[in-house]
Amino acid sequence: MLSLTKELENKIRYKGKEYKLDLAFDVVLRWYELLEDPEMSSAEKLVTAFKMFLPDVKTTDGNFVVEAVENISKYVAETPYGNYDDEIADNTSDEDPIRYYSYQQDAGIIYASFLQDYGIDLIDQQGKLHWDKFRALLDGLSDNTPFQKVVQIRMTDTSKLEGEELNRMIELQDYYQLDSMRSVKNQNQGMNDFFNALAQTSK
Repeated sequence: MLSLTKELENKIRYKGKEYKLDLAFDVVLRWYELLEDPEMSSAEKLVTAFKMFLPDVKTTDGNFVVEAVENISKYVAETPYGNYDDEIADNTSDEDPIRYYSYQQDAGIIYASFLQDYGIDLIDQQGKLHWDKFRALLDGLSDNTPFQKVVQIRMTDTSKLEGEELNRMIELQDYYQLDSMRSVKNQNQGMNDFFNALAQTSK
């Protein structure tokens, strides 16, 4: 995650050697998309991810590939405040807290919000903007951006509303309904499941 006293994360160590990483935000987002691809095997996903994150490295060391991609996956899933969702979840619930956005489904409003708040065109920043910067800027978007407005709609508890206000909010929540399987929470869990499955098959 972002640090104001350290350089951006751009290297990984393996067996005493350092290797340069590509952690541009669009590369990380492609990894999230890759995990959902039903046409690719686990091995294909690993190799493809390794080539994306370490484009200048060629290796036949399978352990290096697995360890590198797993460590990168853990890094990009980190949040600066522990479990972010704990702050917006009902602490009395035994269920996992819900994520209220998706990098893929909400791509359009994320793009528009960055342009509105920061004057940053994310298409122009592909291959440039580091993941840590992207995450910090995403977290800092103001309440009047399309992204934050949609997140607030999804978070609204309709049980406290009545009449026309209730009907309007139900319509909005239906329109902006999030595919739960594509939420950031579930995608991060998917990464964990992916590597847990790999660990089981290697035993």
